[in-house]
Amino acid sequence: MKNRVLPVACLLFLSGMCALVFQTAWIREFRLFFGASTAASAAVLAIFMGGLGLGNALLGSRIDRYRNPLACYALLELSIAGAAALSPLLVELIRWVYLALGGQLSLGLAGATLVRLTLAAAVLGLPTFLMGGTLPAAVRAVTTAEDRARRGAALIYGANTLGAVCGASLSTFFALEVCGTRMTLWLACLVNVLTATAAWVLSRKEAAPQAAPDAARPPRVPTPVKAAKNVKVAQLAAVPAAALYAVAGVVGFAFFLMELVWYRMLGPLLGGSTFTFGLILAVALLGIALGGMAYAALFRWLRPTLGSLAATAAWEALLVAAAFALGDRLAIWTAGWHQANTHGFPGEVLGWAAVASLTILPAAFVSGLQFPLLIALLGPGDREIGKHTGLAVAWNTVGAILGSIAGGFGLLPLLSAPGAWRAVVFLLALLSVAVGLLSLGIERRRRALLLPLSAIAAAGLLLVVTGPTAVWRHSGIGAGRARVPTQSANAVHQWENMERR
Repeated sequence: MKNRVLPVACLLFLSGMCALVFQTAWIREFRLFFGASTAASAAVLAIFMGGLGLGNALLGSRIDRYRNPLACYALLELSIAGAAALSPLLVELIRWVYLALGGQLSLGLAGATLVRLTLAAAVLGLPTFLMGGTLPAAVRAVTTAEDRARRGAALIYGANTLGAVCGASLSTFFALEVCGTRMTLWLACLVNVLTATAAWVLSRKEAAPQAAPDAARPPRVPTPVKAAKNVKVAQLAAVPAAALYAVAGVVGFAFFLMELVWYRMLGPLLGGSTFTFGLILAVALLGIALGGMAYAALFRWLRPTLGSLAATAAWEALLVAAAFALGDRLAIWTAGWHQANTHGFPGEVLGWAAVASLTILPAAFVSGLQFPLLIALLGPGDREIGKHTGLAVAWNTVGAILGSIAGGFGLLPLLSAPGAWRAVVFLLALLSVAVGLLSLGIERRRRALLLPLSAIAAAGLLLVVTGPTAVWRHSGIGAGRARVPTQSANAVHQWENMERR
């Protein structure tokens, strides 16, 4: 089983890459007739995320019933490829329907949004629903009863997210420009077919010894394991599943709200081009992938506890607050990089990646630790691992959808982007306190709360400082129109005051 983790992780890398290529290509396709408005893009993203969440919730528990989950994964990948390959033809059909209805001018904003959601669901519903079953199937294929902390699931989750990073980057910066939208999508379908074929071959190789055992060799009797030897390692806290699913929803809400804040705040620094969203998404996914893989290394010796879950929420709050506390320093550094760049567009992309990484990557890394930790707390080993993974992803997706809706249509207009930034820190700190109080009632380890409380206190202090001002948000740095003086610190300070006025 240990030898299975690496090949399955490679398959999930390709699966995640194709999923993000599909998402990027579909957004481009729908923009051609839905328009490039926020509501149009939100409709496509809502259907994509909703299909993933529904697929995880409904298919995850069914995966546990199959003896060969890897074969199930292969069938899912093959079906996804077929449904995605047909999507351009369906897009042409719904384009005719949308234009026949008159579009937003005839339907109004509310009516047009409802029609967009319905038509997008007709195209994206099936492939995204099937995508929702791939992660539970792969996790079920690699998790064993001996893997009490479910480290194999963390590696699979990290590899899948790392593939998503490559898919977002490859499609944004290369494939869509060189190959075009539809050819890019069909090439991703071909990769999906090859992935399904490799998974099917791997599943047949592993099923063959079970299907035809050697009659001449007596069956191997497993050696009984002494219970006392493994009690300390194996025992996990009996945590209510409903509480953990609620935590998954809250962290999804907070992270997606923060993604909107990052996109709104980094736009003025990164220029607001078509590359901005893809770069921010890639950096966020990279942090999550690295965090998921780091879980597998850290929890080789550590035991998953509610206290450690509370610590991840507190540290995420601290790192989000630290990026806020950088304030205009980040804007000045960005302007200095832009002025000193002598390498053209590649140099600009490098500077953008550095700014986005400094702002996003640390918090995303801690967020990547959270998800496999939640799955480990839901149960030990391979017991109902497909169900736990599917429902955790589903609740996380529900929270993400609510976070994007609440942020885009309520919190950002009401609080402003810096205010929503502060609100995310407060929400994560509140979540850490709630999980910490729950751990006191179950695990009764007061010392485990010292680190989360210290991180929350530090995050509160960082929010007191002056955050981003007009120097960051309205100085035209991203467009190359802001010239920061380099003579002295006083000259920079005077320029800041002028921009703020």
